[in-house]
Amino acid sequence: MGRLNLIVAISFAIAMLAMPRSADASCGVEGRCEVDGGYYLAASPADWDGQTPLPVIVYFHGWNSSPEGTFRNKAMVNAATKRGALFVAPWAQRGYWRQIGPGRNEGGRDELAYAKTVLADIRKRWPIDERVILASGFSRGASMVWNLACYAGDQFTGFAPIAGGFWNDTPADCPTGPVHLRHIHGLADRVVAFDEVGVYNSMPIPDGLDVLKRMNGCPNDGVSMPVGDHRLRCESWNGCSSGRELQLCLHDKGHSIPAEWVAEGLDWLIERTQ
Repeated sequence: MGRLNLIVAISFAIAMLAMPRSADASCGVEGRCEVDGGYYLAASPADWDGQTPLPVIVYFHGWNSSPEGTFRNKAMVNAATKRGALFVAPWAQRGYWRQIGPGRNEGGRDELAYAKTVLADIRKRWPIDERVILASGFSRGASMVWNLACYAGDQFTGFAPIAGGFWNDTPADCPTGPVHLRHIHGLADRVVAFDEVGVYNSMPIPDGLDVLKRMNGCPNDGVSMPVGDHRLRCESWNGCSSGRELQLCLHDKGHSIPAEWVAEGLDWLIERTQ
């Protein structure tokens, strides 16, 4: 019986090791994944085998939204998971993301440290495809994405902000180096203006793009790039000395985010990293 018990124990241990790292059912869609400074919600693909490394989208919600509010947008979440990605929505303290960088920090939580904590926790719970880790976000969440691209460019493999840029000022340079970044913006946006200082002191998007073009060693002029979405007119800088690519996609509407644009940012990144 002793030998049989040993065999059973070994078999159980092997089975436990083979289980998905996200086996904690309390963390994910139904329950908060608690971390220092906050929490996040996460959804993996329904047909995931529990072992294959997952591409990741970390989505930073807009002003006064929440991870729960994000997950009510099932079309956005499902568009990501149907592509085989892990969709993660972190929580913004008191409803908004603070600025990052020397001389730019606002009072409250250290957002750079928080983002790193969330990424570290994700890696503990799920096997991650390290080639495809996308930061995306809308409005003030897109501002967070621009900040991360500038001050934590080495933490993600690509960035896809939508309808938001730097607040209060545009950094002169970005210390973590070149990045892949795809920005989408509406020319009729009256909340976050595209090419002027906005009503909430948002900075012009072209100014931030100029910083990234210099950092990436890109030519001044981009190349028109057709995309499947007829609403978007895209210009790409893909001849950069860094080997990274920048893309700017404009539309004629206002401050909006169709659900599919986040997952399409993942498609764009995968084409450039695999």
